[in-house]
Amino acid sequence: MANNIYLLVLCVALGAVVAYRYPDLPPGPYCGTGGRQQCCTNRQDSCSHRILDTLCYCDQFCNRTTSHDDCCPDYEEVCLGITPPEPLLQPCRLNGKTYVPPSTAMKDCNTCQCILRGDNKAEWECESDVCLMSGDVLHGVNRPGNSWRATNYTEFYGKKLKDALVYKLGTLPLSPETRRMGPIRHDKDTFYPTHFDAREAWPTYISPVVDQGWCGSDWAVAIATVTSDRFAIQSNGAENLVLSPQSLLSCSRKQQQGCKGGHIDVAWNFAKNFGLVDEQCYPYEAKASPCRLKKRSTLREDGCIPPVPQRTLRYRVGPPGRLQKEKDIMYDIMQSGPVHAIMTVHQDFFHYRDGVYRRSHHGSNEMKGFHSVRIVGWGEERGEKYWTVANSWGTWWGENGYFKIARGVNESGIESFVVTVLSDVTESYKKK
Repeated sequence: MANNIYLLVLCVALGAVVAYRYPDLPPGPYCGTGGRQQCCTNRQDSCSHRILDTLCYCDQFCNRTTSHDDCCPDYEEVCLGITPPEPLLQPCRLNGKTYVPPSTAMKDCNTCQCILRGDNKAEWECESDVCLMSGDVLHGVNRPGNSWRATNYTEFYGKKLKDALVYKLGTLPLSPETRRMGPIRHDKDTFYPTHFDAREAWPTYISPVVDQGWCGSDWAVAIATVTSDRFAIQSNGAENLVLSPQSLLSCSRKQQQGCKGGHIDVAWNFAKNFGLVDEQCYPYEAKASPCRLKKRSTLREDGCIPPVPQRTLRYRVGPPGRLQKEKDIMYDIMQSGPVHAIMTVHQDFFHYRDGVYRRSHHGSNEMKGFHSVRIVGWGEERGEKYWTVANSWGTWWGENGYFKIARGVNESGIESFVVTVLSDVTESYKKK
């Protein structure tokens, strides 16, 4: 349909083109009969010519409107001096469709434009960015012998990998000072079960999977959900609520980039100094809208209703600490709840469907980003140890929003920097 409209407009605008677009017309000339111009300023019968079963004209009156165009095919060339374009010898084609310049179309995630080249032939000029979904990853990972399966998500079709590394992740590189933070060592001689899941240990206390949308807010989501879980666990359920990632995304703005990423040390310090509010009070918007909270206001001043009457201040945390050893991470989760981890994400991770993830090296290996996630437990599958981790891409991704990743080998750097924190629970409700 678009091609037909384009040809119709072209023929109306340039009447001379009709002669070569419609080869069944007599070849003419018409207005240029006898080697001289026959052009009139108004409607005159002497300026008409027989063409098929009607007349065409070589006067200004014929060109009065596009809907009553009865000019001869060579009227504009002879009478107006407009040279007709050469016929297009080769149009652009894509997926069985034909396009003419300057049409555009999408090829996977890249925009292509039909460009007129030499010899009056057209060809595509396309962007060459790596697409998020990759057949190489899908076929490479799903070969027998791998510990996990991949899939192509329709939600990611048409997306570029370079954009996903910004807007589906969001954790900015750690500062040198943060990287030098010494790890906490629990050194507990205790029993560690083969399987542990915070969702089973505290069935009603663990906050649901969040979909961060197309916004690099994983840092805000991970901090808000870990803090939520720990408030419920450490208060014995008295302060059981879902805290708002939006209060971080909108209000923790110093040195932060909103939906283009955030520093976790800055965000944890914000949670420590100013605190968060609950999700119902400040719903997640997936955009860094202006902050509507005052820095040091109370919950009631913010318009929020706390679950316990004693709570007046926002939900704050103590100083964050770092975990690094496998058993230290396990002990901390068993005692206090899920923890915040940072991992490195490559293209193949976006395809994760189920199983125990290990980086496959299929797809683009150069492009990567940092991602904040929430470790909620661990287990073993066919003899392979794994962490159970909540992602922030919604329940449609992975195993209902969760994934398993190899444990004890620092797969994708997930054990390099793990954050633990104590919630500032109302004194009378603290876990004994």
